[in-house]
Amino acid sequence: MIWVGGAVLAVLLYVIGPDQFLNACARFFDALDAAFRHLAFILGAQAYNVARALAIAFYVVFGILAFLSAQRGRGGIGGLIVMTIVLLLLVWRPYSDPAPISHWIVALALVLVGAATMTQRLTAVPRRPPPFPPNGTSGGAPNGTSGGAP
Repeated sequence: MIWVGGAVLAVLLYVIGPDQFLNACARFFDALDAAFRHLAFILGAQAYNVARALAIAFYVVFGILAFLSAQRGRGGIGGLIVMTIVLLLLVWRPYSDPAPISHWIVALALVLVGAATMTQRLTAVPRRPPPFPPNGTSGGAPNGTSGGAP
């Protein structure tokens, strides 16, 4: 493997020229850096819309899971009410600029955690009380002793 790498390096040095090899490497890394920055710029412009769309979609998922959890008697409506209030405080702006992206990212994180919690509630095995003894007693002797001979 090392021999193959050395052979590739020799070919590169021959094609580029030994005296221009470091400049070619610097140009390559500059082009790579520029491409990465351009990609970050393009994605950054879309990040606001992506964060909002994901937060809203996963809030709907959280709401559906909360209702299903409540139907099965495992709670969820209180969490839905609290989550709704918290999200409204985070992102609702009635007469001003839209909420910053940081608020939407926090909202997204909250609804993801909430949806995961509701999913865990729905998939958990229900707790059952311990079975009662067939005769209706607590299992011990009726007079409170251990049940042995006096």
